[in-house]
Amino acid sequence: MSHTDSVTAALSIDALPGDPANELQRDPATLLAAFTTSVRQDPDAVAVTDGGLELTYGELGARAAALAVRLVARGVGPETVVAVSLPRSVDLVVAVHAVIAAGGAFVLLDPDAQPDVWQRTVSLAAPVVVVTAPGLPHPDGVPLLHTGIDVGEDVDELPGPSADNPAYLVVDVAAAGAAVVVGHRAAQANAVWRQRLCGVGPGDRVLWHAPLAAQAAVGELLLALQTGATLVLPTSGATARSIAETGATAAIFEPDQLAELVALPDAEDRLDSLRVVLSCGAPLPAKTAAALRAVSGATLWHVYGRPETAGEVVAHEVTGADLESVPLGCAADDVELLVLDQHLRPVPDGEVGELYVSGVQLARGYLGRQATAATFLANPIGPVDDRMFATGDLVRRRPPGDGWTAELEYVGRVDDRAVREPPRPGGLPGELLLDEFEAQAAATPFDPAVVYAPGTGDAASIITYGDLDRRTNQLARHLTALGVGPESAVLVDLPRSVELVVGVYAVLKAGGAVVPVDIPAFLPPAANPALVLTVRERAAGYDVPAVVLDEVALTGYSDEPLTRAERHAPVLPQHPAFVLYPHGATQGITISHLAAVHRLTGIQGRHGFTGRDVYLHQSELGEVTDWHGYVLPLRVGATVVLTEPPDAQRLTRLVADYGVTAAEFTPARLSAFTDYVDGMGAHAEIGSLRSVVVLGAPLTAAEVRAFGAVTGARLHHDYGRAEATVTLTYPAAPRADAAEPTAVRVREWNRRVYVLDADLRPTSPGVAGELYLSGAQLARGYRDDPVATADCFVANPFGIPGERMFRTGEHARWEIDGTAASLVRLGADARPAAAPESVLGHGASMRARLGAGIGARIAELTHRYAVPPFAVVRAAMTVLLDRQSGATTAGATLTEMLCAEPDPMVASTATATSESCALGGPFGAVTLSYLDTGAESFGVPGLDLTAMYFDGPVADGVHFIVTAHDTAHLGLEIEYSTDRFDDCAAAALLRRYARTLGLLATSPDAAIASLDLDTPAERRKALP
Repeated sequence: MSHTDSVTAALSIDALPGDPANELQRDPATLLAAFTTSVRQDPDAVAVTDGGLELTYGELGARAAALAVRLVARGVGPETVVAVSLPRSVDLVVAVHAVIAAGGAFVLLDPDAQPDVWQRTVSLAAPVVVVTAPGLPHPDGVPLLHTGIDVGEDVDELPGPSADNPAYLVVDVAAAGAAVVVGHRAAQANAVWRQRLCGVGPGDRVLWHAPLAAQAAVGELLLALQTGATLVLPTSGATARSIAETGATAAIFEPDQLAELVALPDAEDRLDSLRVVLSCGAPLPAKTAAALRAVSGATLWHVYGRPETAGEVVAHEVTGADLESVPLGCAADDVELLVLDQHLRPVPDGEVGELYVSGVQLARGYLGRQATAATFLANPIGPVDDRMFATGDLVRRRPPGDGWTAELEYVGRVDDRAVREPPRPGGLPGELLLDEFEAQAAATPFDPAVVYAPGTGDAASIITYGDLDRRTNQLARHLTALGVGPESAVLVDLPRSVELVVGVYAVLKAGGAVVPVDIPAFLPPAANPALVLTVRERAAGYDVPAVVLDEVALTGYSDEPLTRAERHAPVLPQHPAFVLYPHGATQGITISHLAAVHRLTGIQGRHGFTGRDVYLHQSELGEVTDWHGYVLPLRVGATVVLTEPPDAQRLTRLVADYGVTAAEFTPARLSAFTDYVDGMGAHAEIGSLRSVVVLGAPLTAAEVRAFGAVTGARLHHDYGRAEATVTLTYPAAPRADAAEPTAVRVREWNRRVYVLDADLRPTSPGVAGELYLSGAQLARGYRDDPVATADCFVANPFGIPGERMFRTGEHARWEIDGTAASLVRLGADARPAAAPESVLGHGASMRARLGAGIGARIAELTHRYAVPPFAVVRAAMTVLLDRQSGATTAGATLTEMLCAEPDPMVASTATATSESCALGGPFGAVTLSYLDTGAESFGVPGLDLTAMYFDGPVADGVHFIVTAHDTAHLGLEIEYSTDRFDDCAAAALLRRYARTLGLLATSPDAAIASLDLDTPAERRKALP
């Protein structure tokens, strides 16, 4: 607020709830109680500092009370939600405490986030009002209350919260509506425990720097203002500088952030004020902890928690005894940590199980989400009504020994290891294919789920979400009674119809694996299904039990969702969901629940389907990638339109009649559709289309351009091998001279693409190799052929131990297209290009990563001096080459070098990204490239200072490649000839350039001659 003093008269401190003068016996187990105590006992203590602005506890209490009066007048009270959309500021702190004083629950909105993030948050949290300031962006459809208006309404009494009322919400918009509701009792208990753990209190200064929408931002705020300490706001984007300038004594960091801080050349000076450091959010490497001890005397706590546990509930004080790994630690006050197996039985010490948390610090649950009952489970070994939260994390309890107590050690996530414990809605990870559908059916029972539009022109048939759920529940119970369960293969031989979707879902709900077949039915004898699900006209000819869908009586079965106990065994992530037999195949490809869920999650993340979408499913039943079309749309409330593959004219009519927004095509169907729409001028009729997937062979650049001329829909290419599927995205408008086949971008977060030579070494850009796929979407293997499984599903040398990759038998190459790496599929007949005879030996590449801080500082410099990022990395290369050759750098500082750029330009504009550096010297010819890869990975994930060898034309000198995955993170790579460099020399060169780039970006105004560019190893060598 700009009116620091004008509002303080609206309500005095004495009127705050909890003050004895009011004779209101407020519940002490609330966030308001401890805050009010600090206001009353030490009103002159500084509560918040923001640069030169300071606010005492007394001033903060008065301003919060004044705003609370206005909130109450707007209907805010217990069990209501208030969204706060303000930048990190004193105003934001006031608004949060005003909501607490009014009795409401706050949810933080970041004004710098995308508008769709605000809208999804408010649609889920349903706030009664949004607190914001004039001129700031804000979500639509919710009443506003501006902090800058100093007119208050009178109210007899502020209601205040009770311990069981919600205190705040943490919303993860990326998790399909996961809004955690944290009650006052849990939040206050967590704050009290953290105060005792860290000893934070009056006189301490807590840095407030976590992203506003995250749980950590609330945790930092409460760590200060629930303990009488001072909350300090960052003074700049550089965390180390903010610590030094604010004199912060306590701070919370993720391990990666902490590693970047302690690696700074002046870390000892910058971090000198810190007394307590908390590391959370990921496992803490022991080397990071050791690096902190080398530059700071701060006490380091490794803490673990989730929004569902109101913050951290496990802690370990990190000491020099933690040589190899850092454990999670021991439980917080009044918290019980349970390590259970898949049957919710305790596991012995030393064995791996899933971590469950019980106790007072548990959140109330999820808002508007059925996951609460399934994720917050009854504690089987606790008192009546005691709950526990399934974290989804795998841990083991380390037995006590000499020098340590019994503490938990982190092993991984349930999904990562395909283990079988309940973390998810429906009770088991293996049921993730179904839980969101059942939640959707409960939420929108009367919405259309599936529409079958027969190609004969007959009337369409429709089934709603409610009817589909009820029918599949009944059929699933019948299948269970016949013995269907995990590892049971059920042959689904049904014509395209509503009944086909009923059959697929019923098999999955029973725990069985769906085996779809073609028409006429084709199935190798090795498939050995437990039974066949079919209709009367197709039932003849099968020598296994058959369930005839149009004859079986199901009315005697309950239509309620199946419980866990009704299945023969728990559905585990590794159990098969589908067994696919592509055309002519004799091997069944087993798709596990885990792989299926990851495939669906990847597609959903790319397309962003919602309940407003209409998905046209027109592929043949036996096509290997078609199963997702029956499952994916029904998890988000969309409508599936089923039809036999139509001709182009009928397809256009279907898109227009049903308002189709997404569809899948083969290349031939897409070309025919494009030609028809263009020839008939039917562009407007297909205006609803926004996302299209091409299955099978890649499109040519000409076909992509033709499609883009008739619709603005995004075009994706599913490289649809049943063994492993990866989605490739076409460029929006390929150049007229684009190569054939066109290059496509890889945009998958949960899988990797490799192009390798015969020795499984990565090929250089432009050099062909065999295409390999890896990631969570890999099939289990070939159901009927373990030998073929071992041959095609091989160990991934670039992944974690035990990770596999699938060899496709196809060849491909990487292309550097502008500023990104793209993949070109060359087909099964292509062969890797041989290295020219003039190239002696092999080429090699080595990679490293730079911390987020350096990338962010480079981004700042590019905006400050209106130069492209390449100018900064080129300046660092110039300094390095000059220093190596003994020459004088052109420009006394980095600032002078950037100001001397001949053609300044807007930094966000991508420009030419590669040039040869004229100065040769001991490196030979030097080439520097800058690849702005956006959110995409370039080739193989970064391997820290690890050499990878390949055959191919490699220059005599070195090629430096700087990759920028976003504005904050940089990767470095050099390619070099093994005739000129060994691994040690290449590693030293890479470290030297990384240090040069980091020092210049950190100190752009420092004299270059004063910078120590030698790495620590080089400095040690120079010592006598």
